[in-house]
Amino acid sequence: MTVHEPEAIPLREIAYQRLREDILSCRLHPGQRISERRIAADTKLGISAVREALTRLDHEGLVHTQPRRGYQVKPMTLKGVDDLFNFWELLGPEAVRRGVNRGAPEQIDRAVTGHKRFRELESSGLSSSELTQRWLDLSEDTFAALADATDNPYITSAWRQVAAELRRVLSLLNDSVLIFSFSSEYMTGWSEALSRRDGERAAELTRDYIHQSHNRVLHVLARWPSVTATEIVPLPQSTTRPARHGAAQPGTMVTDGT
Repeated sequence: MTVHEPEAIPLREIAYQRLREDILSCRLHPGQRISERRIAADTKLGISAVREALTRLDHEGLVHTQPRRGYQVKPMTLKGVDDLFNFWELLGPEAVRRGVNRGAPEQIDRAVTGHKRFRELESSGLSSSELTQRWLDLSEDTFAALADATDNPYITSAWRQVAAELRRVLSLLNDSVLIFSFSSEYMTGWSEALSRRDGERAAELTRDYIHQSHNRVLHVLARWPSVTATEIVPLPQSTTRPARHGAAQPGTMVTDGT
């Protein structure tokens, strides 16, 4: 019997996955300037691999190339966050409605399984940051299953772009109140809609879910000292104060060059 060696993952792919995850989880925060040489030195992946990864991330809109200044993680603004949720309110319900109505049994099962695991997180004992990232993983997988079930590549592509930006926003907020702000009736209704293949009801619940998320996020961001045109960035670690009831840490808004 021939034993096949596992296929090596190209360094450029490793660099891309690491940088993308750091950006989406806000370990590289919005607006942060990054150097390909510094990243190559820190990761030991080489300039060529890092440069290809950054070029790919630039094409995806997660970083901006700045001539003679390197790269910058895509900034985040209050208007940008509002626009993102407004678009999600248009895309999400329709993707869910079509996915529930048209999905294969295994795709619906994948969505149902992901949804059932949401409540398991509530008593998981994870830290706030771990809880947020795990919740985001489940949320993305659940919605991705339904977006894929639409069998429409434009919907799937749009969802992936929205999902990446949503992960950045919610990772920055790190808001467990947002995660568990929905009633057990809502959770039960969602499960029943999926089980019955009731696309209209699933879309209605999704619309409510997104609308409440939208309001919560804007409410939290509105408490940060800001002007609408400025960038949203995390507070320095030394100035962070514990938040009540797991709410997001207040951030600060800084103008370019601050």
